[in-house]
Amino acid sequence: MITKKHILWTFLSFVALAMLTGIAAVVLPSGWIDEKILITIFIVGAYSLAGIVIVSVAPKHGKQRRTLQICTTGLALSMLLFITLLWFEPWIGYQRDQYFWKPALIALTIGLAAAHRLMIVPLTNPLRAFRIVKRSTILAASTMVILITFGILNDGYGSFDEMAARLIAIAAIITAGSTIATGAIAIFAPKPGDDEQSSFDTTLPVTLTCPRCAANIQARSNKESRCQNCKLKVRVQIEEPRCTCGYLLYKLQSNTCPECGKPVPESEQWGTKALNESNAAQSASDAPFQTPS
Repeated sequence: MITKKHILWTFLSFVALAMLTGIAAVVLPSGWIDEKILITIFIVGAYSLAGIVIVSVAPKHGKQRRTLQICTTGLALSMLLFITLLWFEPWIGYQRDQYFWKPALIALTIGLAAAHRLMIVPLTNPLRAFRIVKRSTILAASTMVILITFGILNDGYGSFDEMAARLIAIAAIITAGSTIATGAIAIFAPKPGDDEQSSFDTTLPVTLTCPRCAANIQARSNKESRCQNCKLKVRVQIEEPRCTCGYLLYKLQSNTCPECGKPVPESEQWGTKALNESNAAQSASDAPFQTPS
């Protein structure tokens, strides 16, 4: 079975081959290595470098699987078409642009756009500004791809060449800037509630049974612990329910957040039906048994 590790090492091998070929081209006398071979290896190396980035951000559990397929297909097709043009251009003739250059450029554009989407979509942050910036990034990138693809298919934009060029430039600038902003907010921006104090100490002593050797483990919540018998690492994570704006929902009697006005999901509401039923059942079991008179 081909795993992510095998794909990664394959790409790394191509990158290493491109580096060694480049060094050989510099050290060896001119003409020892054919230019077509050099260019081919450099193309494969460049695409392999892009492949490493794609593998590193490849979605888990099947998410964005279609986007990943479009990305790999587009980049692989464009690479094959560019290499074919390099080696067989004298035999291709006048059909070069129609059947090779245009499909290669379109496939490259779509593949890069899909790779961009693979990197942007998984980023999350509950801040409203983040959602706006993220959507702006995806919209600007999609607009740029549509304009570029249309121009390639139609050999330009006719009398709207200057306007189209300006629109593409604007979309490219927005895409670049908002991509950086999206990543920066996702990585560095504090999540709502991070700076607010909890209603209790979230590092609590916890006793549990080791799932591997059945020994007792004395752990603390939100901290990594080990089973003293088999050394299995365990971590018990607890977190108080909060609204997406960061407001603490502890003992909140309303079904809407008093800070932002958003509805609170039933599973996060204080004293939900399930909790009340559980408490009622517990009270009934604790009540003294009475025989009918």
